[in-house]
Amino acid sequence: MAQLIFASTLDRQAKRHAWLRALLFRLEGLIVQLYWWTFRSLSPKRAAGLGRFAVGVLGPRSSKAALVKANLSIAFPLLDASALDDLARRTWRNIGLVFGEYAHLNEIVRTGTDPRVQIVDRCGLDLYRRGGRQAIFVSAHLSNWEIMALTLAREGVPMLALHASLQNPHLGVLMDRARAQVDCPMLARGPSTGEHTRMSISTVASLMHQLRSGGSLGLLLDLSMKDGVALPFFGQPMCTSLSPVRMAQRYGCDIVPVRTQRVGPARFRLTTYAPLVLEAAPADEEAHAIAITRQLTALFEQWIREQPDEWMCATRRWDKTVYRSLGLAHR
Repeated sequence: MAQLIFASTLDRQAKRHAWLRALLFRLEGLIVQLYWWTFRSLSPKRAAGLGRFAVGVLGPRSSKAALVKANLSIAFPLLDASALDDLARRTWRNIGLVFGEYAHLNEIVRTGTDPRVQIVDRCGLDLYRRGGRQAIFVSAHLSNWEIMALTLAREGVPMLALHASLQNPHLGVLMDRARAQVDCPMLARGPSTGEHTRMSISTVASLMHQLRSGGSLGLLLDLSMKDGVALPFFGQPMCTSLSPVRMAQRYGCDIVPVRTQRVGPARFRLTTYAPLVLEAAPADEEAHAIAITRQLTALFEQWIREQPDEWMCATRRWDKTVYRSLGLAHR
């Protein structure tokens, strides 16, 4: 996530010269490490507030700013220029809140007399805690998108989750340290081409092993995936992965939508919904997988419309041709 603010300044020169790229990566890692130490010295609320301020200033000036506005204009085409600018500013501030919260993930998901995560359980988590059923818990990049898997793991659900790969290895180590605060195994999703994300073979094998072993998965699905099928997302085709539904069909596990909502700095509401209904033996498995995935995509759209400034949209969601046809930036 921090790479979206700092590493976005890497220009074509840096990409052509390995030594310059390495130098900028190291400098970026040092800057983020300084922020990390500062955040750790503060309370979760104050760290989130500092992150909101810093990214609220830096984000709109980064090279990702045009892409954020382009994504928001596709999702919310009726907004005028002033409203779009305001929404983009609030989006960057939410990304900043997440930046500050990374240093305190363990405290945020900790249970106690004053929990920072309120859980609204509509799926019956006890069933998944006891291993009576497995689930693929699915969500979108809303609020603080790390909260879903970490909270479910803290609640006793045997979880394995995916996270985005970072180009900067120094940041990768730092982000791994942040996620390791809570006992929830996480894997890198795989390489990104800038246009699509692709799951590596080893990652897919680990996901299947987790399900075969009786565990559950946590996946974020509002991404353009190289192996995906073009399905409408805010009225435009997005390469959407059918893998969660296919795995659920293969291993007989549930698909449980999970929504994270921000109720304050470093405070959230996590709602688990009833599992989607899957046919035991559909006549056309592909069509059934597409139909279920469409339901999920529509649900995520609804959540994003209801909390638009909490959607992390600093990566490309649609094909370049979609942006070009609308006269929008796509970098």
